[in-house]
Amino acid sequence: MVFRAVRNRGTEYGGIAMKCEELAERVTGLLEGALPVNKTLSVRLHLWLCVSCRRYVDQVRRTIRFLADGPRPPPPAPEVEDRIVRLLLSRPPDA
Repeated sequence: MVFRAVRNRGTEYGGIAMKCEELAERVTGLLEGALPVNKTLSVRLHLWLCVSCRRYVDQVRRTIRFLADGPRPPPPAPEVEDRIVRLLLSRPPDA
């Protein structure tokens, strides 16, 4: 099989094509392991062929890691939490 770059910023391998925009839409599913096997293989093939998308996915991974390892904001003060609960309870139920 022959692989090549596709003119509209994508990759093609043996008739299987994926645009960079398609990969960007599937990054979350890829990183969460939520993509079906065929989509995972298409994404991984695209990443193998496309250095720009490899950089993009690496940046997303590093951002997730940074946010996960960073300091947590303090919980709201009890009076703030009480006010939110009161406001939610005072709203009419959706019909």
